[in-house]
Amino acid sequence: MLPVIAAFLVASLAAGETVQPMPIVTTVGCVESDGRGGFTLTRAAEPQALSERMPDVPSADVLLGAKTLKLVGTLDEFGVSAHEGKKVWAKGLLNPGDPLDLLNVTSITQLAVACE
Repeated sequence: MLPVIAAFLVASLAAGETVQPMPIVTTVGCVESDGRGGFTLTRAAEPQALSERMPDVPSADVLLGAKTLKLVGTLDEFGVSAHEGKKVWAKGLLNPGDPLDLLNVTSITQLAVACE
């Protein structure tokens, strides 16, 4: 499998295609059902790319924002549904999307039982 991936990357680079990296980011927002079995992070703060060190967990009174992100990935594994309606700190890979950016969740931490 690895040789196939390497060949694809070499072919893409030779064709002049650029690979867009997906940054690992953190953000704070409210977990909401999308009504179709999925979840979004609403009132999300602007995602911040991680530097070399993982930041400390923000306090429960950290300000919310105006973004909405579609949560994707292994949401059951991270227990995202248990956080519905709650304020959370989420970490994941940010992938620009249309109409919503996608956040492939790698961790989620509840900050408050209500999203205020």
